[in-house]
Amino acid sequence: MIKTKYKIQYKGNTRRYLVNDRWVTARGVPELREKQDQTDTQYLNSERGKIMEVINSIFLRYKHKKDRHKVWYPEVDKKELWLIIMNHIAYMKQKFPKSKGRLCFFCEKPWTYIRRKKGNGVRKLGSVVTTNFSIDRFDCEQTYKKGNIVCCCFACNARKGSSTKADWRTFIKREKELKKINEME
Repeated sequence: MIKTKYKIQYKGNTRRYLVNDRWVTARGVPELREKQDQTDTQYLNSERGKIMEVINSIFLRYKHKKDRHKVWYPEVDKKELWLIIMNHIAYMKQKFPKSKGRLCFFCEKPWTYIRRKKGNGVRKLGSVVTTNFSIDRFDCEQTYKKGNIVCCCFACNARKGSSTKADWRTFIKREKELKKINEME
């Protein structure tokens, strides 16, 4: 523990420090802020930290988009979502015994848990890590519910975007048509 020259006050379970005549949490104390940031980075770069960040974003997302898009209220809770992720990992371990099971549903490549580092200037966060863990709805016309949730990497999630099953069928039809055209030449 770092010794501080500040008065300490406890409010409930929170420790507060008197800094420049203001009561602040550890983040407000310069000596403690760096240690807290380092701890946060370690947690968010861990498997549990990154998975919880993704799960929480699903439950926060619908609150922020009420006026922009259709709102998809999740039909599963956080514990059920965690269980779906763990079942995916177990299934992939069974399918690929030499792997750890942390594989994308679509490309079957391993995903990562890397937190974007803070950048300078206008963008507060650095570039997106495309191999990072993500959660997607298999059918984008349905909400997050059992049977419609897949664990994937960010790149596959972004590539799939908001495409529908009908889009996939059309794409496959067009691909077959293109093959026929190429065979004629």
